Amino acid sequence: MKRSYEIVIIGGGCIGCSTAFHLTQMGKTDILVIERNFLASGATGRCGGGIRAQWSTEGNIKLAKLSISEFENFKQLTGADIQFRQGGYLLPAYTQEMVEQFKTNIALQNRFGVPSRLIDVNEVAEIVPMMNRSETLAAAFCQTDGVANPFLVTDGYANASKQKGADFLLRRSVTGFKKKGNLLKEVILDDGTSISCGIVLNAAGAWAGEITKLLGTEIPVTPFRHQIMVTEPLEIIHKPMVIDLYHNIYFSQAEEGGFIAGQTDEDEKPSFNMKNSWRFIAEISRKLLYHYPSLEKVNVLRQWAGLYAVTPDAQPILGRVNEYENFFCATGWSGHGFMISPAVGQIMAELLAYGETKTLPIDDYSVERFKKGEFVREKSVV
Repeated sequence: MKRSYEIVIIGGGCIGCSTAFHLTQMGKTDILVIERNFLASGATGRCGGGIRAQWSTEGNIKLAKLSISEFENFKQLTGADIQFRQGGYLLPAYTQEMVEQFKTNIALQNRFGVPSRLIDVNEVAEIVPMMNRSETLAAAFCQTDGVANPFLVTDGYANASKQKGADFLLRRSVTGFKKKGNLLKEVILDDGTSISCGIVLNAAGAWAGEITKLLGTEIPVTPFRHQIMVTEPLEIIHKPMVIDLYHNIYFSQAEEGGFIAGQTDEDEKPSFNMKNSWRFIAEISRKLLYHYPSLEKVNVLRQWAGLYAVTPDAQPILGRVNEYENFFCATGWSGHGFMISPAVGQIMAELLAYGETKTLPIDDYSVERFKKGEFVREKSVV
């Protein structure tokens, strides 16, 4: 490892590694990625692996559509097999209000080339014949949505970046910065090492706010615990990822046969707590059994917890966040950072390499929107 880099990226999850990869694709190789633990040890490695373009806001739809295209071509781009399976995403509607909201969402998604559609209960039965449909009125469905392995995605980006010359420093934390005027000059690590930097990207996920505090800046990113569990392997009976916004649960069946399920706890308090809870197992089991009563005797294999980095509108913060001209943030994923990491890595790499984005604009993701009160909340978050 050198003591000076053109670009320093804080955070070795999917966002940091995707940005490093796309920078190397643009000819930028003087890069250091700093990770406090191991790659994908934060939210990336603790997520459910879902990938969808079924969102309620234009920005998320565009980011997701671009990302799905890269996931489809990931092996060609990086040489890595990420176990990407496009079994679709199915969102059941239980009220007429949900049906109308899905119609609105689908019209917006279709406008930007996402092949989502509203399906009736008969087609729901064809897709998930063993799932409880007794109260389902209709569902939103998109076949090109799917799941991938977050560890393989992160490693794929990292290994391809290393081959082009990028460096990775693991098990080191950033504890401060040396500044001169409105520029950051050095990144200080927990062992006292100083790394000279030209540009710094804060991609520290739920800890991004802690990084900005080192510069005296507060950003509206709040950590919340999010828990997931997986059952013992079973015969494959279910293909799509299901997001049930009414009952607050998402679940899929992995290739190995285990059902993976997660939820957002509305009573969860902001914290960096990543301990498991019995309450979660009780609640998620009840919700999963509503959909699949046949799972009543199935054993839970394991559970884990990670952190959502939540913003007030459940949309990311991208770009500069304070007076330092060479300090940028990419954070605030609110549970969907992994699935849009290819597109975010692309546009953040453009911003760092060229001083502006070329693929998609990021004006709507400026932190300034919160100060002005000019933001639209993403509705399709669980």
